[in-house]
Amino acid sequence: MDRLEKALEKARQARQEAHAVVATPPVSSSPVGEGAPRPGPAAGLVPVDAKVFERNRLFAQRQRDNVADIFRILRSKVLQIISKSNIRTFAVTSANYGDGKSTVALNLAISLAADVKQTVLVVDLDLRKPSIHEYLGITPNAGLADYFMRDVPVPQCLVRPEIERLVVLPVNGAIDNSSELLGTPRMAALALELKERYADRIVIYDMPPLLVQDDVIAFLPNVDGVLLVAREGKTTQEDLTQCLYDLQSTNLVGVVLNDTREKMVPV
Repeated sequence: MDRLEKALEKARQARQEAHAVVATPPVSSSPVGEGAPRPGPAAGLVPVDAKVFERNRLFAQRQRDNVADIFRILRSKVLQIISKSNIRTFAVTSANYGDGKSTVALNLAISLAADVKQTVLVVDLDLRKPSIHEYLGITPNAGLADYFMRDVPVPQCLVRPEIERLVVLPVNGAIDNSSELLGTPRMAALALELKERYADRIVIYDMPPLLVQDDVIAFLPNVDGVLLVAREGKTTQEDLTQCLYDLQSTNLVGVVLNDTREKMVPV
């Protein structure tokens, strides 16, 4: 923890635009299904399995729960940022796989969707290793691979879990040339469409790790801000310093310290 604290102190001095560091309890780094994922039509509500949510540590929908309360704190901070800066699209990333970025992204999205003032769209942009649908325990009929490769319209790719005001745009098949695709005008046009179609929508992009692929760098011009997930005991000072360097020209709106029992640490 000392190494992270030193690195975060450097971040505080170097990045005054960073608004919050939120510490979360341990979350899973990979989804755990219960049998086969649950299929469902893209146009209708898809049932969610409470047991799958439990195993994949999606707790934000709970009431009177310590973990859910942490994500409600994160939600409040994000909403404050939105109200002050009109930021509506976020990329969630981390240094490496296993830091819990996808679980943090989904828990934040579920918590935001519980607030009746906005809707939330989660977009899986970890194109080589998509997992958002697995965390939710669903099998999409279509997804971003179909949109890009077969011109399937976006509305047919959307999945609506049985969580009010939450919509998911999944990836239903790995895409190898991910960074090249994310840098195309078509991807930029899609990001703009997703942002501007509904005035009350918050868009959360689950991105690959920053130090593993160049996808995040390729896509950053299309988002308003970045949430960086660091994992206590795993993310090194060197990793965090490199991430902050790579993000120095972007709007880093916050750092989420995952897998800790400590209280929230404000910047």
